[in-house]
Amino acid sequence: MVIQQLAAITQERQTACGLPVGDLRGFARVRADASVVRLALDRGACLLRPVDPQQPLMTLAVEGDPVWAAAYVPGTNVLESTAHTASGELRVVDFMALVEGRPGQAEAIASGRFVRIVTCTEGEVDLELTCALWTIADKSAPTKGWHVACSRLLAFDEGVAGKAFRLTAGESVALVVSERPVQGGASLVAAAMHALGDTIHYWTWWSDRCRYKGADFDTVLREALELKLGCSAAGLLVEDAGVTGFSAAPLGESARAAARFLALGYRHECVELLAWIQTQSMSATHERWSSDAIFAETLGRYLATYGDAGLPESLREAAHVPPPQSRLG
Repeated sequence: MVIQQLAAITQERQTACGLPVGDLRGFARVRADASVVRLALDRGACLLRPVDPQQPLMTLAVEGDPVWAAAYVPGTNVLESTAHTASGELRVVDFMALVEGRPGQAEAIASGRFVRIVTCTEGEVDLELTCALWTIADKSAPTKGWHVACSRLLAFDEGVAGKAFRLTAGESVALVVSERPVQGGASLVAAAMHALGDTIHYWTWWSDRCRYKGADFDTVLREALELKLGCSAAGLLVEDAGVTGFSAAPLGESARAAARFLALGYRHECVELLAWIQTQSMSATHERWSSDAIFAETLGRYLATYGDAGLPESLREAAHVPPPQSRLG
């Protein structure tokens, strides 16, 4: 992957909260200097550590006044951050690993892993990699345990793991945060590279399904990729400032997301959100909701485009479509 071939995102354009990566269950944000400020391996189990602007979860200190640039691998939620110094160039790849369950399916299987690969691509670079995931500011947060592995031995000091390295061209270090134990050591780099290939393969397949043809295709696709990170069978989850870090989106926002997916040709995501909205709208907490018009319009457009193929029975009933057996004969 060549950084010049990526859709560049300059440090000035990157927001202070960082750029998102995720795996359909987990979520993370990475700042322009490659520091990780938010991380959840499972949004349902909340953030691994409450957000602390003064102490990121992971940092990468590079000697020599580095100039950072960040970009996504085109059509993916894999983020590359590149640091240029007088002595060399460093590339940091951050992603949450995905494995395709079967070729061509709408969803992939989340591996429950945040992966960071640090590679010296030119010259030599001195750096210090630190991970502060052991410093828990709020032990009452309802999160599960996690495991950290590195391809090189880390030192521990006051709850922070870290190590200073000198990498020369072609050398890499891999760091993995996982729901399950992971074997560290030199073989971790190869495993991380393999996971990177699988993850890029899924996201590029997903992006290739986009039916939008406008001149601003790259911008529209990037918005769709970020929206996809928040969607699942459990509806649309959005970030919040609470202890858990995430909450269910309002039904109106979910309905607009379903309409957006349908317009771009992502029928599976549209149906999942419509089914979720319908379920929630019938609960006692959602006796009245402002998105019913958007819901009805989107469902009508789906039927006009695809018929009732792929719709669960509940949505067929909502659209007054008779069950398949009654349409036989």
